[in-house]
Amino acid sequence: MIRIGRLLLALAGAAWAQAASSAPPPGPASHGVALIELFTSEGCSSCPPADALLERFVGDAQRSGQPVYGLSFHVDYWDHLGWKDRYSSADYSQRQSRYARRLGLGSLYTPQMIVNGTREFVGSNRAAADAAVREALANAAPARIRLSASVQGHEVAVKYAVEGAPAGAILEVAWVDAHAESAPSRGENQGRALRHANVVRYLRSAELNGAPAGTIRVTRPEARDGAVIAWVQAEPAGRVLGAATQPVPAR
Repeated sequence: MIRIGRLLLALAGAAWAQAASSAPPPGPASHGVALIELFTSEGCSSCPPADALLERFVGDAQRSGQPVYGLSFHVDYWDHLGWKDRYSSADYSQRQSRYARRLGLGSLYTPQMIVNGTREFVGSNRAAADAAVREALANAAPARIRLSASVQGHEVAVKYAVEGAPAGAILEVAWVDAHAESAPSRGENQGRALRHANVVRYLRSAELNGAPAGTIRVTRPEARDGAVIAWVQAEPAGRVLGAATQPVPAR
């Protein structure tokens, strides 16, 4: 594990206001969900095993149908150390910083996994990840989400309906590229072939107060196989209360 000694304190801006729209009604209450957020970087030599672990979770969920949702957030604080990660964003570093503050961590590090906003550990720790996912699935998710998506070019219109979210809850909607590959020519991973799964390329937020249904528009940078993943958090960087996904193939 490679630690970054300085906690990033900048916080990202206000919640995005959603447009009211009809959407299919939420399905019935079910078992728990597991939302896995991996904070990673192509400039970090400790990250490829964590990337592979997330890819395993994503593949297992697709085969089994379990409600396990993986998100690969590429942070930007490694970019000045020899290799600029083209998937990195300061917004994702700020998201990790909010978690660090809420979870009482003194610094940021990669690779880091956070499951359902409450359990954090080194992202390559398979035993810790398996235990956190099992625990998440064993507890019923209080919020239910129903999604549908329509595509026009690079814009994806996501209709959503949410049931069971408390006052102050936040809906997060991400576009993820299903797969990505890279071969860094500099930095700690120089000469390695890197693979990523469910790379977050676009993220929007909406407050759910008084508006449990609506439409959010997200952008996919390229017309590649991917998915919309949406989840409800009790508050920014808070506990995950429910999640859902809608695959969107390249067209």
